[in-house]
Amino acid sequence: MKKILLAVGLVVLVPLASAAEPFCKTNSVHPIDAQFEREMAASGGITEHMRNAQGRAYEQWDRELNIAYKELMSHLSADEKDSLRKAQKAWLVFRDAETEFFWSESISGGGTLQPIIVSDYSLELLKTRVCQLSNFVPVDGEGGWPVK
Repeated sequence: MKKILLAVGLVVLVPLASAAEPFCKTNSVHPIDAQFEREMAASGGITEHMRNAQGRAYEQWDRELNIAYKELMSHLSADEKDSLRKAQKAWLVFRDAETEFFWSESISGGGTLQPIIVSDYSLELLKTRVCQLSNFVPVDGEGGWPVK
C-alpha cells in the first residue's frame, strides 16, 4: 500500500518538482527549462510523455554543455585547455557512474516511476555542469572564476 501511495504522490509531484527556477546565478528561467516545464505540465502524468519531454530536455542541455565547453576553451591557454579536457573527461565518467548508481532500486525507489526519477536526476547533473563551465567564461573582458 505504501508503494502505491508513493507512486501516486510522485505522479502528482514530479511535474511540480520540475517547475522551472532561475538558471545559474541569473534571475531568469533558461528557455530549455521553460519548454520542459510546459511539456511536463502538458504530459498529464503519462509516463511516456514525461520521458519524451525529459529526453528532449536532456538533448538540449547536452548541446548547451558543448557550447559552454567550446566557449570556455576559446578563452584558455594551452595548459588550461589540457586541464579542462582532463576535467571534462573525468566529469563524464562521474556522470555515467553516478547515473548508474542512481538506478539502484534502493536509491531511486524502483517501480514504474524509476526512469522518471533517474532522468530528472541526470538532467540536474547536466544542468549543474553547464552552470559550472559557464561560470568560468569571462564576461565583458573580466576573467575567470568566480563570475559575478
